[in-house]
Amino acid sequence: MFCPQCGTLSFPSPSGDISCTNYKCGYKGPADNTTTIGGKEIDLSKATSTTKVENRDFEIIKDSDKLQGVLTKNTYMCPKCDCVEVFSYLEQTRSSDEPETRMLTCKDCGNGWREY
Repeated sequence: MFCPQCGTLSFPSPSGDISCTNYKCGYKGPADNTTTIGGKEIDLSKATSTTKVENRDFEIIKDSDKLQGVLTKNTYMCPKCDCVEVFSYLEQTRSSDEPETRMLTCKDCGNGWREY
């Protein structure tokens, strides 16, 4: 509710009277329970509010195991099988003032290694 004299937000008591929180106004009395919305006068004494908790179903998907990165050719060589086709991506594994770590995965054998 708003104070009918100064317009300050006020909270009504169970009896419907309001005490204005603006110390300069100091209004105490009945609240003006009507308002005009879209040219229609609406009685606010019948207004209700509810808080409804909504349950949300969610599933956490961890797809980092499937992350392959960008396929590069002749840039890196697998230390296990000497293949030159390697998937690579950058990941921030340390603090933000440190450089990224390049994560590498061999296309043929699936061997993974890091380059700092």
